[in-house]
Amino acid sequence: MPYDDPDPADPLTLHGIELPTDDAEAVRDMAACYIEEYFRLGLSAQAVASMFERGEFAGPSMALQQLGPEMISEMIAEQAVVRGPRGGRVQVDQQPQGTLRLPVLER
Repeated sequence: MPYDDPDPADPLTLHGIELPTDDAEAVRDMAACYIEEYFRLGLSAQAVASMFERGEFAGPSMALQQLGPEMISEMIAEQAVVRGPRGGRVQVDQQPQGTLRLPVLER
């Protein structure tokens, strides 16, 4: 099968769908997933908070706007307790133009 022509019946093909909802709990669940994923990548609590505050990432930015900074901070603090201090495992460089660079992806 050609790379640019995926088989729709292939169970390993990634398919994304959008589900509209007005449920605040859905936004909280989404934010929790982002936070856990960033901690699992090894980012520090400060770096995770930065991902929400920067506005470059649609999901985290929307969650911050809808849930508020206090709720996001609480969720990050909770996950920091669960995941522990792992912030040195992944280096995240902030570029002068404001973007983030993950050197681990350039290897």
